[in-house]
Amino acid sequence: MTIKIYVEGGGDNKDTIARCKQGFAEYCKKIAPAKQQPKIIACGGRDQAFTRFKTAVQNGKAGESCALLVDSEGPVRPDSPPAIYLQTHDGWNFAHLPGHQVFLMVQAMEAWFLADRNALIAYYGAAFRPNALPGDERHIETISKDDLEPCLVNASRATKTKGSYHKTRHAFALLAEINPDKVAAASSHAAALHNFIRSQ
Repeated sequence: MTIKIYVEGGGDNKDTIARCKQGFAEYCKKIAPAKQQPKIIACGGRDQAFTRFKTAVQNGKAGESCALLVDSEGPVRPDSPPAIYLQTHDGWNFAHLPGHQVFLMVQAMEAWFLADRNALIAYYGAAFRPNALPGDERHIETISKDDLEPCLVNASRATKTKGSYHKTRHAFALLAEINPDKVAAASSHAAALHNFIRSQ
């Protein structure tokens, strides 16, 4: 079975799209053996990710499983499946996409970084201030999307080599460094993605 994951991220720039693809690929290498590794398709914006995912599902090939991975951009109720949430939040219709798999980064990809604060310290150096990060690293889905990027900027402000957190320059490098087990332990939605990858 070939797994293709259509991911939100990378913007409109070829270089950042390539770095997005690489970051998610490195992250997934820690989840499952080489023969189960998904193919990452970095799509830029969330609407582009949904469109490409929808086209792939509609033109599905035997032996191929497609998944969508996007930010939730807000809190998600425990009883709200990702497809239902996105239908309400974004107006996306999954009714005619048989066999689809949909996953969320709650409330955004940066939340995953907060699950592994040791990786943040290792990346930014001793001047990084983990105490400036909000919430509980064991419950990252409750941290507001609006707080994620500003808190990372604030916590990394005094670091010498990397400087303040910058989404384009730092996000996908951090994604490759964090521990997926810590992310899954802190996010039920991330755990669902991991289980899907391992089950194929």
